[in-house]
Amino acid sequence: MRLTQLVHDRLKAHLRPGDFAIDATAGNGHDSRLLAQSVGAIGKLYAIDVQAAAIDATRERLHKLGCLNQAELQQGDHATLLEGLVEESPRTARAIVFNLGYLPGSDKTVQTQVGNTVAALDASARLLAPNGLLFVTAYRGHSGGAREADAVALWMRAKESEGWQLECHDPGSTQDSLPPVLWIIAPPPPRL
Repeated sequence: MRLTQLVHDRLKAHLRPGDFAIDATAGNGHDSRLLAQSVGAIGKLYAIDVQAAAIDATRERLHKLGCLNQAELQQGDHATLLEGLVEESPRTARAIVFNLGYLPGSDKTVQTQVGNTVAALDASARLLAPNGLLFVTAYRGHSGGAREADAVALWMRAKESEGWQLECHDPGSTQDSLPPVLWIIAPPPPRL
């Protein structure tokens, strides 16, 4: 099963109408579409991307599906925007999705950056609801991708040592390819 399909299947099973979901790297809007449909008209989607073209593509995709009313789209750095959102909505996001790398079909030099990604993950940890899930897919096969994936892996292991529940889906690398890796992490269960 492709990692994107695994993420979408888990999101469909996890999200309910009325939930709050975040697409931290909107890209072409495929995850945003699924999130908006899953949270429904009474829910809320917050979608971020650093590129105007990505926000435009996401807006158009959501508009065509009649899902734009439950969406707030923001162009900017995901670390800065998510940190600002922590002030407004701490511990309320039922799902947060990251697809790290670059916008497919665009300038490959515009990529997510290690420092900003780690800061965005820190903010995401404070945004997740107690029953929330954080999905991070890192594309390792491009310039800087393996370095960013290594930083995410360190962040994930640190959270796991704090009691967070971690799944890692890594198809492994070969001499010829370095496929993407997916992490799914949930906050620690509440203490009784």
